[in-house]
Amino acid sequence: MKYQNLVGVIPALLFSAGMVATPVQAKVSAEEAMQLGLTGTPLTPVGAERAGNAEGTIPEWTGGITEYPEGYVPGGWYVDPFADDEILFTITAQNYKQYADKLTPGTQALFERYPDSFKMNIYPTRRSASFPDSYYENSIWNATNTEFVGSDDPTLAERSVKKETFKPGVWFPIPKTAGEALWNHTYFYWGKSFQANSYGMNVFADGTYADHMKVDRWIMPWAMTADEIPDSDYFKTKGGGALWCGSQEDVYPPRTAGQMFGGCNTWEQNDFDAYLYIPGQRRVRKAPEIGFYDSPGSGSDGLRTADQRFLWAITGSEEWYEFDELKKAEYYVPYNSYKMAQPGVTFDDLARPGHLNPEYKRYELHRTWVVEGRTRPQFRHLSPHRLVYSDEDTWAGLSADMYDAEDKMWRVSESYNINFYDHKLNYFWGDAHMDIISGRYACVNSFYNIGIKDGNKPPVFDGEPAWTHQTPAGLRKHGVR
Repeated sequence: MKYQNLVGVIPALLFSAGMVATPVQAKVSAEEAMQLGLTGTPLTPVGAERAGNAEGTIPEWTGGITEYPEGYVPGGWYVDPFADDEILFTITAQNYKQYADKLTPGTQALFERYPDSFKMNIYPTRRSASFPDSYYENSIWNATNTEFVGSDDPTLAERSVKKETFKPGVWFPIPKTAGEALWNHTYFYWGKSFQANSYGMNVFADGTYADHMKVDRWIMPWAMTADEIPDSDYFKTKGGGALWCGSQEDVYPPRTAGQMFGGCNTWEQNDFDAYLYIPGQRRVRKAPEIGFYDSPGSGSDGLRTADQRFLWAITGSEEWYEFDELKKAEYYVPYNSYKMAQPGVTFDDLARPGHLNPEYKRYELHRTWVVEGRTRPQFRHLSPHRLVYSDEDTWAGLSADMYDAEDKMWRVSESYNINFYDHKLNYFWGDAHMDIISGRYACVNSFYNIGIKDGNKPPVFDGEPAWTHQTPAGLRKHGVR
């Protein structure tokens, strides 16, 4: 893949000359780490370039959102802090080639596939990302300390981190390899725990859809202090301790209602240790397919693989991909998607043939880390060639491309993130995984405002962790059908 828009003002030290696996990688020298800081340094604490670009189309990072916008009430729906911004220009199928150097290959494929309906409204770039002070401090500390366990086996070399070398922050704020960048992206910060009634849909080629609802319960022990982690061997010692744990409970459609899974990734093993409660049978069984590489993603009707969560998440016990050299590039990507998050928005408003309604999307120009991988010869994946574009300010995924076995563009994904400014974290309000061959797409359970008519509220971050839902015993206890 050729990139014509690589950012030229990136310190050479950010990239290694080659991607050969070594037993231990990651931490940088104290001199390199001096580039990181909250103010007055070339890099922000999370490793983003503080300065704007030469053209002035990307501004300097000045701390992101640090105060609530006018009208916001904590616990309520999120007020759009940029509602008064006007559209700078619109990219369509008729003019997209003028902007090709700022469009991902997947985005260009969407213009080709849907020339009459897909468009991008471009807004001013707002570097809204902000995080807690402790997260910044720990990220800077990690730069000179965090390292992988390492292995002479290249599939394991970047598969687990030495627990004692890490504090809750960005793992590798000055990444040298694509593997480090993918780790930062997979374990980006979206709080210490999360619970929400979440709504998703699978959209047919004609724009009709089948919707579904799940209760999401997550805890992120990697982001917690030792005394915040639930007092259970399942989270503290099994597999070296849990990195993250997730549970989903199906509410509707009726055919899956009551089904529930829970499980964890651990410090020693990124293979999701999952268990499934089966309603009717009233039993819990081991479910190795949940979270496993290219197995179907939960509730996606086969339109999303398990490792497409966050657009490309590390899953499984080995690294199936060989990575190209880590790159950084400027792209027009979804950002500050508050319009999608407003009360009253429905799936009828959003669902359109082939893609979500462009009038509810906001695109901005941002620098992204580009991770590109191709499967190693000994492995098989539904997408042997894929890319993810992660925001430099948050490490959250913004866009992703997946190619099929013939190396033709197949699935194009977008993530519609916002700053949840009451918690100083960045997370998606919704996403879309678009199969440009079939014309169908899946939106993972999120879109929390869809349920406002039923009294639903925004997600709860950093509340009391619903940790029992992650364990086999907890699934037996909570299963009710």
